[in-house]
Amino acid sequence: MRGQGDDADAVAQLLDLARDIFGTPVVALTRPTRASPHHVDQTSSVLDPHATVRLLADTDLAATPLGVDVVRPDGVPGGRLVGVGPADTSEDDLASRQLEALHVVAALVAGVLHHRDRRRAERDERLASLDAFVAGTGRTTVLQPIVDLRTGATVGAEALSRFTGPEGSPRRPEQVFTDARTAGIGLRLEQAAIASALPLLRSVPAGAYLSVNASAEALLEGSTHDLLLSELPDRLVVEITEHDPVDDYDALTEATAELRRHGVRIAVDDAGAGFASLQHVLQLTPDIVKLDIAFVRGIDADPARRAVARALVGFASELGSTMVAEGVEHPDELAVLEELGVECGQGYLLGRPTADPVWGGGPEATTAVVTP
Repeated sequence: MRGQGDDADAVAQLLDLARDIFGTPVVALTRPTRASPHHVDQTSSVLDPHATVRLLADTDLAATPLGVDVVRPDGVPGGRLVGVGPADTSEDDLASRQLEALHVVAALVAGVLHHRDRRRAERDERLASLDAFVAGTGRTTVLQPIVDLRTGATVGAEALSRFTGPEGSPRRPEQVFTDARTAGIGLRLEQAAIASALPLLRSVPAGAYLSVNASAEALLEGSTHDLLLSELPDRLVVEITEHDPVDDYDALTEATAELRRHGVRIAVDDAGAGFASLQHVLQLTPDIVKLDIAFVRGIDADPARRAVARALVGFASELGSTMVAEGVEHPDELAVLEELGVECGQGYLLGRPTADPVWGGGPEATTAVVTP
């Protein structure tokens, strides 16, 4: 996806082209603001910065004879490309082909600005929803079963957050949590999601566990510990969801050890997906290792996936960890996982979330609970 830096580079290249066509030492992209109808947004100049600033300050940008309007694809005015140079240079000095080329450049600039501002508006809309999500508006919690592949019994359930924007359309959970981290409220959203999930522990049958997600950063916060220990910790599993390297494994190990002393079990999510997940397995010796969906999907037809899964199953066995395969969707995948010795699985084939939870001993025994 193109970012703001890419947009600035694209506009800079177009301004360089416009400057060559104008034949002036400086080209300015002016855009209207509340403070000024001719605010200089970006420039291209062959002069040094001080000389460029002086030339722009001495030029009446509203009256300069060299300029081409920038009009967005939706017809909204987006500013103006202005050639700034010798006072006796005017638009009459430009050949028709030069003017035609300048209009093309202006249209390209308009397109870049239009898409940049649209993405910015979409981002602002997403960020505006975050406080509401933290408060619970537009956020629900669902439970998906985790099944023993040998018996078909439901042994646990993972609490998953689902988000709906103000317009009523679903939001991708990964994107919402990423946006929250970017906005500096990632911890608050994680804790809110955990707080919504914990009361569901009482609806989980005896002998089954509830699994919640927490980043390594969240687990280093005392307030997260207080939350996790507030409801039946001996029936709780915490899945560490972190793809970035951890700076202080000693602190994280100490934090997870404290939770374990109260009966909480530790799982490492997305095992095999990256360096961080394997480091988590090595450093934390988790009770549960979750095989990433990337190695489950198509495992029946891909020897490489089978080889990775076989190695991770052996690794987990050496550690005394239970292996849970994520994203099991097809019978052939399930057959291979059973053959490899994977103990448990999770995925649409084994149980889709439903509005009416049914706990039992087979794949039809799915569960989903929607909460405020």
